[in-house]
Amino acid sequence: MNTTLGRFVHAAAVLLVAFLVSTAATAGAEAKLPAPPQVDYPLLDSFGYATDQAARTAWQPMNHDSPPVLAGDAGGRKVLKLPCHFKDTKIQRGSWDKPVKLDLTECAGLRFSFYCPDAAPVAGFRFYLHSGSGWYATSFEATEEDGWTTVTIDKSAMTPEDKPGGWSTIDRIRISAWRGGDTDTALYLADLGVLGAGTQIAVIRGDFAALQNPDEKNSVVTYTQLVAGHLGNIGASYCVISDLDVTPALLKSKKLVILPHNPVLPERTLKCLADYLRDGGKLISFYGVPGELQPLLGIRTGRHVAKTFPGQFAVMRKSRDALAGQPEIVGQWSWNILQGIPVPGKSHVAAQWQDDQGRDTGEPAIIVSDNGILMTHVLTETDPAGKDRLLLAMVGHFLPGVWKESATRQIRQIGMFAGYADAAGALAALSTQARGKPDVMQLLKAAETARDQAGTLAAAEKFSEAIEQAQAARKNLVAAHCSLQEPLKGEHRAAWCHRALGVEGMDWDASVKQLAANGFTDLMVNMLWGGVAFYDSKVLPVAPDVKTKGGQIEKCLAACRKYGVKCHIWKVNWNMGWQAPPDFLRKMRENGRTQVTFSGKKNDTWLCPSHPDNQELEIQAMLEVARNYKVDGIHFDYIRYPDSECCFCDGCRKRFEAAVGAKITNWPADVRQKPELFQAWLDFRRGNITKVVESVSRQARAVRPGIQISAAVYPNLPRDRDEVGQDWKLWCEKAYLDFVCPMDYAPGNAQFRNLVRRQQEWAGRVPCYPGIGVSTWTSVPDKIGRLIAQIKSTRELKTGGFTLFEYNAEEARDTIPLCGRGMTRKE
Repeated sequence: MNTTLGRFVHAAAVLLVAFLVSTAATAGAEAKLPAPPQVDYPLLDSFGYATDQAARTAWQPMNHDSPPVLAGDAGGRKVLKLPCHFKDTKIQRGSWDKPVKLDLTECAGLRFSFYCPDAAPVAGFRFYLHSGSGWYATSFEATEEDGWTTVTIDKSAMTPEDKPGGWSTIDRIRISAWRGGDTDTALYLADLGVLGAGTQIAVIRGDFAALQNPDEKNSVVTYTQLVAGHLGNIGASYCVISDLDVTPALLKSKKLVILPHNPVLPERTLKCLADYLRDGGKLISFYGVPGELQPLLGIRTGRHVAKTFPGQFAVMRKSRDALAGQPEIVGQWSWNILQGIPVPGKSHVAAQWQDDQGRDTGEPAIIVSDNGILMTHVLTETDPAGKDRLLLAMVGHFLPGVWKESATRQIRQIGMFAGYADAAGALAALSTQARGKPDVMQLLKAAETARDQAGTLAAAEKFSEAIEQAQAARKNLVAAHCSLQEPLKGEHRAAWCHRALGVEGMDWDASVKQLAANGFTDLMVNMLWGGVAFYDSKVLPVAPDVKTKGGQIEKCLAACRKYGVKCHIWKVNWNMGWQAPPDFLRKMRENGRTQVTFSGKKNDTWLCPSHPDNQELEIQAMLEVARNYKVDGIHFDYIRYPDSECCFCDGCRKRFEAAVGAKITNWPADVRQKPELFQAWLDFRRGNITKVVESVSRQARAVRPGIQISAAVYPNLPRDRDEVGQDWKLWCEKAYLDFVCPMDYAPGNAQFRNLVRRQQEWAGRVPCYPGIGVSTWTSVPDKIGRLIAQIKSTRELKTGGFTLFEYNAEEARDTIPLCGRGMTRKE
């Protein structure tokens, strides 16, 4: 063998060995994945494909950007592997489809097992169901950092996109991983199945109303999800049915139907519901009863009543003729109601509306008949524990068996929070930590006593009392856990307050006093929008509340000075807000200063960011605050476009043509179809937003030296700088900001940590105080446990602080005091 050939053979052997070692290492790594958990629900797809080819026959990439799927292995089980190739690519998401023929009309949703060994490169995960000419979509996340996550896709939380054709004609499943970094990763799936089939309770979602009026879409999803979440909390099995899919056959097996928010129903559905009631069915309806059904229920409705003062419809107090097990008081804070009128001899009032001072309003809150219950407003997020009990009383009125189911569930869940598996484990662990702390030991003793009483009462079939004791046991356990947490000295602890008048039910003195007493250092308060201000402004229209209640910046700032809390005035940019005067909105529209979408639809509540007068309005409004008030900071929000569809108004066309020095004949299509124009367009949008940030930052510091400039920003910079024109990494690099608050509202700690790690890199030397969206976690039973975990993550990652969203009535009552027991305890 000659030398050259020998060297070639040797090199080839080295490469082969290296390849084999690499392959073995990869295979070994995959073999070390833990096995998926055992499941107890009917499966649609186990994902246990024997070969790559079998997997690829079932699942195809959405487009050429996504690599083919693989047959993976996890703990000796076959699972589906979805590779995400983000390194050295420009793809925005990995996305895979499976053609199906599914009728999901009568179920609560879907569930599957999910594992992502490294979720850091992923900004977010989405699950889609295609039907007709549209989709149902929702987000999910990897809540476990090193293990399988059980993902529940709740139909009530899925948002329609375009025009889906109903749940009975699902023809495609799609799973997407949106780009968040430049590193490759992989997703693993196992055991996709159906939840809630064959239940006695049907929740009817108002998809018809959302189609008739797109502005109702979010409300329909929100209030359906809230009702479904409370049903889940009380242990009542249910299915969610679109009002487009209702048939007599579907309703025939249901003992109870719930209308969570259905402003209008299809005629066919109304007829089905009427026949259902005539056949002995039961109905719970929120915020009204369709006229055709009122005689059948023996309940009438009257006029809409808007609140005339804050806190007018604050609580629902039970009447003498209340439902069995109904709470004495349930917090609500409704902004209007639809009058409910009992029919003598057929229905009666079970609860009355009272204001926040305990005064009776004279308006019924809940009306009950033999076959129906009406609550005269939607179910709000306020007082979640009270809402659980209220819905349990409503459902239990018609289905008494739910009381036992709920008591059993709530006793089982007493200790299931903050990573504890049960009450015994939580008591044992917390007792060890609480040695030498008599106040905490007292809480644990009370929890143990209440737990034992709950079991005794349940055995005696006193389910309502058992539930009360189970809730008391959990409350004391949670308080003990919170009391054992330790604060971090010198930490920036901020809260966003969206209400310019202070927390509902509290004035500014009381609001700030509570924040300060519980260790919070900074307050971001929303005092101005694109079209309204809650102080005596010479730049923006002044809100009517200022005439009757005075300027709110003065009141908030005085309280902050009194209690030692830093005051940052928060402006919603570009969005003119729901309280902007109609004549101001009309003027902006007529002067060509509002936005237009790519398809030509007008967005009349948002100012166009490329319009010079709008830019100046934003700048001068924020400078007015800095100039006239000795605030600690000013805070940008909505400092972006609404989405990639805006703005394509005539003014944008002229200004963009001037920027690129060329006429665009096919507007706006050429902007997207021609690559050289598309990149210039993205730069143009970013420039419009950045110009305002830079100008405010520079001039505000000149007006008031030492003032802090900050911004609430979207969490996924690589995508969002293109989608909404928000290049906050540049703002940090240019030192336009003193700190930045990414809105990281994912409830799962794994995804939260991944977001924060990337954001710290983008922020560079500028402090990054992540936004924790505790008030957005509407279906999370262990909110305080997750909040504590995320605050701990900010400390481990050395962010120097965090920002809580949001400081509202619910968080003021529960979350802030629980934090103050330990995590944010004032030293």
